[in-house]
Amino acid sequence: MFRSRLIEILKSFLVSIAIYPVVLVGVWGLIALGSFASDMHMPTDTMPLVYGLVFAVLTVALIDILGVASVVLALVSSANLIEYAQMLVPGREPSAVDFIAGLGGVILAATLVCAARSLVERQSGGNAAA
Repeated sequence: MFRSRLIEILKSFLVSIAIYPVVLVGVWGLIALGSFASDMHMPTDTMPLVYGLVFAVLTVALIDILGVASVVLALVSSANLIEYAQMLVPGREPSAVDFIAGLGGVILAATLVCAARSLVERQSGGNAAA
């Protein structure tokens, strides 16, 4: 029981680590295109918003496949790992604000998905009784 649950959590973590760069590059690409089109530079204070958005999208995309607990654990772990990894990159440093933004995106998206599911289940239960 414990071993299968651990394998499921590790699988979720690996999936989120594999998908995260693709989503991040896509979001950065859209921001870069918008900045280029308007002849502006991307302000650095938008980066936490990007992290929050990326983690929210990943949460919503993966929650039905892997389950709420696995996705939340995997994405929070990967956000933490990304910030620690930045200590190894010259010129970069970990940012608590970026980590909190990613955590906020995960929590907000998971809350919204769970709330939407409960509303749908309540509506379905009301129709079945009628």
